[in-house]
Amino acid sequence: MKKIIILCVFAVSKLFSQAGYELIYLGSEVNSTFFELAPYITPDGKKLFFVRENDPGNTLSPQTPNQDIWYSKNLGSGIWSKAQHLGFPFNTSRYNSIIGQSSDGNTRYLKGYLKKGEYIKSGFSVSFLEKDGWTEPIGFEVPKYAKMQNGKTVSNCISASNNILLMAFSESEKIDAHNIYVSILKDNEWSKPLMLGPKINTEYDDGTPFLASDNTTLYFSSARPGGYGSNDIYMSKRLDDTWQNWTEPVNLGPQINSSAWDAYFTIPASGDYFYMVRNGDLVKIKAKEEQKPNPVVLITGKVLNSKTNEPIGTTINYFDLATGTELGIASSNPKTGEFTIILPYGKNYSFKATAQGYYSVTENLDLSAVSSYKEISKNLLLSPIETGQVIRINNIFFETGKSVLKQESFFELDNLAKLLTDNPSMEIFIAGHTDNVGNDEYNNKLSKERAAAVVTYLTGKNIIATRLTSDGFGKTKPVADNSNEDGKALNRRVEFTINKK
Repeated sequence: MKKIIILCVFAVSKLFSQAGYELIYLGSEVNSTFFELAPYITPDGKKLFFVRENDPGNTLSPQTPNQDIWYSKNLGSGIWSKAQHLGFPFNTSRYNSIIGQSSDGNTRYLKGYLKKGEYIKSGFSVSFLEKDGWTEPIGFEVPKYAKMQNGKTVSNCISASNNILLMAFSESEKIDAHNIYVSILKDNEWSKPLMLGPKINTEYDDGTPFLASDNTTLYFSSARPGGYGSNDIYMSKRLDDTWQNWTEPVNLGPQINSSAWDAYFTIPASGDYFYMVRNGDLVKIKAKEEQKPNPVVLITGKVLNSKTNEPIGTTINYFDLATGTELGIASSNPKTGEFTIILPYGKNYSFKATAQGYYSVTENLDLSAVSSYKEISKNLLLSPIETGQVIRINNIFFETGKSVLKQESFFELDNLAKLLTDNPSMEIFIAGHTDNVGNDEYNNKLSKERAAAVVTYLTGKNIIATRLTSDGFGKTKPVADNSNEDGKALNRRVEFTINKK
């Protein structure tokens, strides 16, 4: 049947354009005479993973029916590279599929609990990119999942932030209508699956969840009444952090949904195109504004040694600067130091890279004012912990013209307190600096008082005062040009020097 469909569409790339929609067939470089299933577009939109069924190039073909992971690269201008088999270590069992990838592309999640390449049980596995290639996928536990999941089939999705796992399964052996659940990663442990609220889960089949990069917009398949056929794709947005309160799910309409079983929907961080399966082939559909997820900012850069500029492969954590709540995890490429993180609008963020033997210099990005999708380049610097090293304390904020620390500073200063606690012989000198606005007497006094305020905070965290010295230098030691606002912002700083390691 699929061969006939392919012959009908080779001549054109657009299958139809109706009511503002364009459904675009991805072409013979991606699609084949075999069935393509379960697409997953990476957050940056540059790579499309999918499952191909019973292809002779699959690992277990032709001995047994099988599904393997394939991928194609977005070459731009609507052109996709010839699909390639993902190979070892991802295609080792009978049924393989990608259920998510970190925004940086350095962590991949697979369906099935795997051990030494063998499928052990229903569950989830993770693989990490290291200097020598991808690690062997290893299963990880989600508490109570094995006992709760009793149905025949499951579908799953892990967020690009690496800390939200959505699962669709049935708790009954007799009824295979799915419900959607969530598990959250906190302190390196996944939580017990929690069923989403009643607007998402019904008495009908609700499954194949996909959480957009804003970590708020959910696309899922449902057999609830009012659709156009079997299962249809719906969209809903999370209203709070309980995972119980959602907007009323909206059917995405007849141009996207058909009389067949519509499921497995995926969209990149930009929110421009949906990717899905139509009659066993992969297609993309330009999204309407009302169907898009909330806008996000995609940040790319490198983690570098601040002294040598050498790349560092390590973990990156990002937080709500106001509360210190961790919102996501990423990692940098072990060879190049490259990373990607995605931040939804609506918060002021702090993010930092962490590596043994380095002090994590944090950065902040204020995205409290909502805007459109953007891409920003920003490097993260790690300062080696060694005598004489001067380190800027980035996320430290004072009331205007005063030495009173704002609450947003506490998270950063707690990191410094931890460094001193973990290195009990370390002694540091804290220096305050200003820009050139104001007279010398005022600037010198303000810079001294701000440095002293940091000392007071640290002693309040049980750091012995004799390990801390401080002074202020006003405008006398600029690090940038004071003739513009960016330069002035760089000159208004507090930094510390490691006097003794």
